Amino acid sequence: MPGNRKKTDYQITFFSRGGQGGITSCQLLAQMAFVEGFKDVMSIPQIGAERRGAAIRAFLIISNQEIRRVSAVTHPDIVMVFDESLLHLPPIINAIPKKNCKVLVNAEHLNNENGLSKDIELYTFPGTSIALGLDLMLEGSPLVNIPILGAFSRVSGLVSMKSIQSVLKEKWGGKADNNIRAVELSYDRTKRIY
Repeated sequence: MPGNRKKTDYQITFFSRGGQGGITSCQLLAQMAFVEGFKDVMSIPQIGAERRGAAIRAFLIISNQEIRRVSAVTHPDIVMVFDESLLHLPPIINAIPKKNCKVLVNAEHLNNENGLSKDIELYTFPGTSIALGLDLMLEGSPLVNIPILGAFSRVSGLVSMKSIQSVLKEKWGGKADNNIRAVELSYDRTKRIY
């Protein structure tokens, strides 16, 4: 239950490419936090003149209290990276904290020369292969925005599988089954690297 947690606010940064569903994932996670019992959430997409494939970011604040400020997340507790190739972009790698942070990367295998500090908790999940296996595609591209929710649940403990399933069923009804399966597979296949 959120009331039993030590922290008041949890700040999350999403790094994705246009078309991967990063902003949708951020909004869904906000809904899931409400279902989980958090008092307030704030989802902040940062959108410019990006196009499909361009790097984008979104921010989410989940709180046990009313949120009274609107600002980008600068010191995230959790960073979610939808595409490991984003780790090669200096503005993104420089925005990831060097300590006191959990970083979740969609990758089958992540090279140790990834540019991330060894003082963080680094996790991977095979979101692309899960999406491909379940035919979660949009215009020929795998959607990892749903599998990442299962990995987030496993790494953070902030939203339960029950809350995720509830929101997905509310959003897509009977068509949510593949999405729920993607969440379950991702939850099970998330691994801590260091």
